[in-house]
Amino acid sequence: MEDIRRSLSLLEKIYDTPTEIVSGNRPMFLQILDDVREQIAKGELTEHAALPSERSLAEKYGISRMTARRALEALEYEGLAYSEDRRGRFVSPRRLRYNVSEMVSFVADAQSKGSNLEIVVIKMGTTTADERLARLLEQEIGTQVHEYTRLFLLDGHTIFTETECVIADRFPDFLDNDLRQSTTRLLEEDYSTCSSTGDIIIRMHSTSNEEAALLNIKASHAAIELEQVIRDQNGTPFCFGRQVWRGELAEFSARAIVTRGGG
Repeated sequence: MEDIRRSLSLLEKIYDTPTEIVSGNRPMFLQILDDVREQIAKGELTEHAALPSERSLAEKYGISRMTARRALEALEYEGLAYSEDRRGRFVSPRRLRYNVSEMVSFVADAQSKGSNLEIVVIKMGTTTADERLARLLEQEIGTQVHEYTRLFLLDGHTIFTETECVIADRFPDFLDNDLRQSTTRLLEEDYSTCSSTGDIIIRMHSTSNEEAALLNIKASHAAIELEQVIRDQNGTPFCFGRQVWRGELAEFSARAIVTRGGG
């Protein structure tokens, strides 16, 4: 009992409002969370369906709009819902599974499976590598690179943005190609360069205003950032990519290889 009261006290400090409770000392917003979660599990609320507004939840359960907002925010934290600026909250689709141990290109894999994936080229151009990019690609600072940013949509809904850089001397006229396709496949077919391994880093990320606008979410919305350096058959890096995923839409997995030391 005392633990529950301490938890509720903490919630009140976070939200600066009293916590409404139902019988059994269970916070009201958690009961609403359970109800909506069950509706999603039963298919009564389908993918991308609009969730009830704060006002309608408040009227239905006889609670404050602040408590209703907590319930909706909790759904987002669990990845069951997503918000679109000025449009409200919606039921999240099933998370896209990206096994980083088995593929360096989500796009090539998705297109090979016939997914309804749309690619929009946002910008592209030739620039020079700064200190960090030059180090990652094992090039001199100032080396020319082709840089392009694309937006990816699945069934018409934004899922992630991607900025990639490839070494210009190695891939001449690369930007003359149609980049609304898998660049992994393009590099293999037109430049005889196969992606062999990828050095991958995944971290939480707070979106910038530009990223949020592209992904149709609020600025500073929590997202997942994936960076990778792609290497060819000889272990030479030739491409650096950075993706920013909507957090509620992605699920990354990897297979661990345990190396046992001698002695």
